[in-house]
Amino acid sequence: MFSDLKYALRSLLKTPGFTSVVLLTLALGIGATTAIFSMVNAVLLRPLPYVQPERLARIYTEFPSFPNGGLRRFVISKAEYLDLKREVRLWEAIEGWIDSGVNIATASEPTRVTGSFVTGGMLRSLGIPALLGRVITPQDDEPGAAKVAVISHGLWQRAFGGERSIIGRDILLNGLKCTVVGIMPEGFRFPLGQANASQVWMPLQIDSAKPGDPTSHNLNLLGRLNKGVTLQQAQAELDVLVEHGKQAGPGHRFEPKSHTLVTYGLHDEVVRGMRPALRMLFGAVSCLLLIACVNVANLLLARAEARQREIAIRGALGAAFWRLAGQFAVEGLLLSSLGAALGLLLAYGGLELIKFFTEGSIPRAAEVGIDGTVVLFTVAMSLLTGLFFGSTPLAHAIGRNVHGAMKSAAASTTDGAGAQRFRQALVVSQLALALILLTGTGLMLRGFWKLQEVDGGFDPKAVVTTFVALPQATYSGQAVPEFWARLTEKLSELPDVDSAALATDLPPVQQPNYTDTAIEGLAPTKEGPLQSIDYYKIVSDSYFKVLRIRLLEGRFFEWRDGSQAPPVAIVNQTTAHRFWGNESAVGRRIRPGFFKTWFTVIGVIDDAKNGGLEKPAGTEVYLPYTQIPVDGSFDGSFDFLRGAYIAVRSKGDPAPVMGELRRQVNDIDSTLPLTKLRAMDDLISESQSRPRFLTLLLSLFAGVALVLAAVGIYGVISYSVAQRTKEFGIRMALGAQHGAVLGLVLRRGVLLTICGVLAGLAGAFGLTRFLSGFLFGVTATDPATFFIVPLLLGVIAVLASYIPARRATKVDPLIALRAE
Repeated sequence: MFSDLKYALRSLLKTPGFTSVVLLTLALGIGATTAIFSMVNAVLLRPLPYVQPERLARIYTEFPSFPNGGLRRFVISKAEYLDLKREVRLWEAIEGWIDSGVNIATASEPTRVTGSFVTGGMLRSLGIPALLGRVITPQDDEPGAAKVAVISHGLWQRAFGGERSIIGRDILLNGLKCTVVGIMPEGFRFPLGQANASQVWMPLQIDSAKPGDPTSHNLNLLGRLNKGVTLQQAQAELDVLVEHGKQAGPGHRFEPKSHTLVTYGLHDEVVRGMRPALRMLFGAVSCLLLIACVNVANLLLARAEARQREIAIRGALGAAFWRLAGQFAVEGLLLSSLGAALGLLLAYGGLELIKFFTEGSIPRAAEVGIDGTVVLFTVAMSLLTGLFFGSTPLAHAIGRNVHGAMKSAAASTTDGAGAQRFRQALVVSQLALALILLTGTGLMLRGFWKLQEVDGGFDPKAVVTTFVALPQATYSGQAVPEFWARLTEKLSELPDVDSAALATDLPPVQQPNYTDTAIEGLAPTKEGPLQSIDYYKIVSDSYFKVLRIRLLEGRFFEWRDGSQAPPVAIVNQTTAHRFWGNESAVGRRIRPGFFKTWFTVIGVIDDAKNGGLEKPAGTEVYLPYTQIPVDGSFDGSFDFLRGAYIAVRSKGDPAPVMGELRRQVNDIDSTLPLTKLRAMDDLISESQSRPRFLTLLLSLFAGVALVLAAVGIYGVISYSVAQRTKEFGIRMALGAQHGAVLGLVLRRGVLLTICGVLAGLAGAFGLTRFLSGFLFGVTATDPATFFIVPLLLGVIAVLASYIPARRATKVDPLIALRAE
């Protein structure tokens, strides 16, 4: 083997062009596969970074009777949580949390981070101790207990310089003093899977005597199962509780047909949104690796043709078949090992780019990297691929007559029919795999293009947005609306600003409310419609002007719609159609579940996307911020005006407006941090980050596959031309025209292309159906894609065949025959 290794290395060094092409091809295939596997490993295969994570599970409530297939995996109310925690027996712990933004006062400037209000046993249930200090305890979670906080390692380093004395020190969170009692280890994240990881955790302090409205759902639940208890057993216990709730009477909060409880493993929930996408990407990159291996196999076959005499002499000297097989295997493994080493470097760089461009859109992205498992996978992959394409040259050694082989090698005739068929079969398979990958990419590109053409119902051009949160300690009562009024007025007076507005959320992706709403004159029935509004939004009167949302009926909010005026509301077209059909919605009255008063509908606007550009708009109601009570006459969990987005439409370039916006906020209150300061076009782009990421990677893989497929068919036809030089010389000496020789060579390339396209179409029809969940506005059998992609591949393959075919017509008969 050592002798074979030295010989293989020496022979590869003698052919640097051949070796470079093979190594580059393998590096692309193995590198791409390694990068995607490292994502699959970190996101799907690796256990969650908690103690015994298999015992952790999410608990949700569901409302199957809601429109559009029901409301699934919904948060629970605090009252329901307390009931559930008291009644279950198969759970070691059930804890809850609410995500929220938190203003933190640091030595340099105020900043806003994502935080989580957690129940007393939440951090303990994860089993990860604090790096310094302690975690939150049930005693901290008692109503009226001193305010404490646990911070992340990153926040500790960034905001407090890594000072150990921060433990026990008071800091300002949302304007309130809070004692830091612990710092979590580096890399600790909870909850997992969300775009902005929490950096501070505070006790929720639920008052069991006053848990709030049972219909106010805002609490996420996480449970740890008792040892030996399965998810199926836990779900059966929840089903019994729901069934007993029905039997207990209408006052109970659970009911089997309309309000149920479900539980799922935490790991499955964290990766649920990304699992199909990663599986699809791994399938695509495996296809690319196969194409690369087939390409290398064809190159090695061509190289083996040039070594027929060497192989024949070795056989004549007594070399057994297994000895020749060992030599070829060593050569293949050497190439694959070198290609894998280069592939690891490409994978490392590719992963850094992927993490940079997809920050926040992939769960557990921070854990993606090249670790021992990934290296072992790459080694195993290099061994398998090396043995695969390393064994292909044996096609020339199987069943060959030594004397005939030496004679044919000396005469430089064309290779045997069996070797030709084998090489052609490889090219056909390469073209078929490339077509499958190209078709899937074409469908994704078509879907993504259609997504760009979606009318969101608003105009984001020249609009700048930011989020401002008002701390409860310094802003209460009438000071809240007064701040917003002053800020929007100052911004509207700027020379570069056309108009300014505030809103509690922004399109195209908003947080749903799913709020029970009384519709005057509409009696609830089993047939529906369900009297619930998907989205409530508090806005200023200029909001519709800033976003240029079209008025369909009635009027917009005006200055006269103040706190002393009759309460008014504006609804979107979907709301008007759902509750009043073809009748006018203007003049109708509604009562949101969190208010005591009725609001009169004064206008109907065009639908603005609220659940994503790819989804139809849900029901939405707009209320003027000037009429929001500040005297506690609504459910405190709906603290609408505490934080709001500011949207500013500029008269020209929006970039200068960003600096002005920051200055105006600082002039009013320098302690307020601005977050999410960006152009609204960037907000639209962010909402499409995942489909863009998938489409970009697939396009990259498909482009490489197309190049490899073109190189593959070019190599086969080019080699065939080189082998048939004598034949072409004789044909042209006997009077064959250039067109006849061109057609003779081109015919083989066209035949291979047709076979590859037909095989690829059959595979594409069977496999692209798995892309249905990723497509928007396009079916998995889109006729345009299935016409354009084969045509594109066919044209490129024929062009790749034409180049060597053209060279065959340039053969000089005298030179060709003299060389023979």
